[in-house]
Amino acid sequence: MPVCCYCLTRCVVKMLKLSDKQQLFQIFPKIGAFLVKLLIAGLLFYALYHQLAGKVGKTDFGVAASQAVAGRHILYLLAAVVLVGVNWGIEALKWQRLLLPVERLAFKDALGSVLCGVSFSMITPNRTGEYGGRILTLQYANKWQAVAMALSGSFAQLLANVGCSVSGFVAFCYFFFPAGRQLWFTVATIALPVLFAVVLYCFFRLNLLPKALLKWRKTAVIAQFTQPLQQISRATLAVVLVLSGGRYLVYLFQYWLLLSAFGISLPWAQSWMLIGSIFFVQTIVPSVAVAELGIRGNLALYFLGFVTTSPAAILWAACTLWVLNLALPALAGLVILVLTPGSLAWRGRSLQPIAVKVKG
Repeated sequence: MPVCCYCLTRCVVKMLKLSDKQQLFQIFPKIGAFLVKLLIAGLLFYALYHQLAGKVGKTDFGVAASQAVAGRHILYLLAAVVLVGVNWGIEALKWQRLLLPVERLAFKDALGSVLCGVSFSMITPNRTGEYGGRILTLQYANKWQAVAMALSGSFAQLLANVGCSVSGFVAFCYFFFPAGRQLWFTVATIALPVLFAVVLYCFFRLNLLPKALLKWRKTAVIAQFTQPLQQISRATLAVVLVLSGGRYLVYLFQYWLLLSAFGISLPWAQSWMLIGSIFFVQTIVPSVAVAELGIRGNLALYFLGFVTTSPAAILWAACTLWVLNLALPALAGLVILVLTPGSLAWRGRSLQPIAVKVKG
């Protein structure tokens, strides 16, 4: 056995052309992390199987799928597909607006940059690689400054997602877990608005972050990359926050359309509560790309299982939403990256760099 391990290690070294043992030891943690991700994904998909075992037959999935393309149900499906463009179009507008202090982009260029970010996000935990994907299409001098803009946009989206979905989650807990609900519901209705107001205040004070980072020696190096935040006006932040709220509403409507397409009809109030609960937990739970579909499926089965007995339709809706909003845009971003080698070749004259003026 030790001989086999040694031979395998030598083969890996030879294939990867590693001349230094230290480089080899750097690979093993990455392999271990990847195996952990696969294990998490496997456990989640096993949990899905366990929930479906004995409840859903193969014919149930076929019936749900055929229902989505029959009669008026196909209109729901087509409407959800159209909203994919609206969803990422709004995100492109946000990105375009945020980049103004750093670089001026045409809308199509901003959309291409966003899609490249989606491609990178699919292979990183919690989609953190999205920032790296977006900056690939920017001027070299602006790449690191653009990261700060991307982070502010993500902060706005997180604020909108949690702010909108938490109301549905609180309502869900109130109606489906009545034990002691009066006490915690009172606490929630007081604490959550106060907490949201504090976070909202911090969001509109992002321009103070560079000066705050300069006060500590360990964070002074990071301050230079956050300097563009000083150029973002509160009006711009307000617009970005409104657009982020619009994206959440698009997501909510998409989910409702897909549930309707696969035969699950929910009133709007109930949709807000249940889909909001799914999205709230989905937002706050850390995830990796290989496990995300399993997380979405498990959450959908749990929350929607309180009001419907059609697990096949629930899974179809959850998986279709993932394919429409993430898999297909990621594929489009990959095509852009492959067909446009070089950072600026695909954008031609639409690029107008802007000098950043740093306030003292």
